[in-house]
Amino acid sequence: MSYSNIIFDFDGTITDSKHDIAGAQVWVLQQLGVTSYKPEDLFRHIGKTLEETFSTLLPPTLHERIPEAAKLYSEYYQPRSLETTTLFPGVKETLEVLRLHGKRLAIASTKRGAGIKRATDHFGITEYFVQLQGSEGIPHKPDPTIITTILAEQQWRREETIMVGDTDNDILAGKNAGVATCGVTYGSLSEDEIERFAPEFIISSFPELLSIV
Repeated sequence: MSYSNIIFDFDGTITDSKHDIAGAQVWVLQQLGVTSYKPEDLFRHIGKTLEETFSTLLPPTLHERIPEAAKLYSEYYQPRSLETTTLFPGVKETLEVLRLHGKRLAIASTKRGAGIKRATDHFGITEYFVQLQGSEGIPHKPDPTIITTILAEQQWRREETIMVGDTDNDILAGKNAGVATCGVTYGSLSEDEIERFAPEFIISSFPELLSIV
């Protein structure tokens, strides 16, 4: 079927931000004395909450410093958040085609709303989205609240909506919200890893979305 409403994850789905994010996380770990990680080791953790990420990366003896790690990350990352970040190939052109075909687009991200808008303004894509929904004040994916919030505010029907993302949390949040899901293989997880969560669709490049919706 065709979908009128498309909800996107942001990092790893629309923007290739892994080097900025992982670089900031490595810096934080180094401040806490953990020097065994390289940025590429952390790519698969992108899209998780900071608390999830640092609970995985920090040894148990440092888990009481997870709140400190999250604070350090936020302070370090924000002014450097767009140094190497780029749009994935074909994103802007595809968003334009989707808009021309009357599709309604939104973002559901673990970023804060202000961080999403800073990035969408930077890349000149803010106008394509009717809602930039961050995770402040609501549970993080895979909890469906971020998606159901968009559905309620935009008065979108579940059966006309699809969630597009690159992580297990994106796919599970979509399923928990009762909408269709599409996994992308160019972000955090490989095709085999995405397949484990059984999205209805899998794409290997952003423009492939046009063949689905």
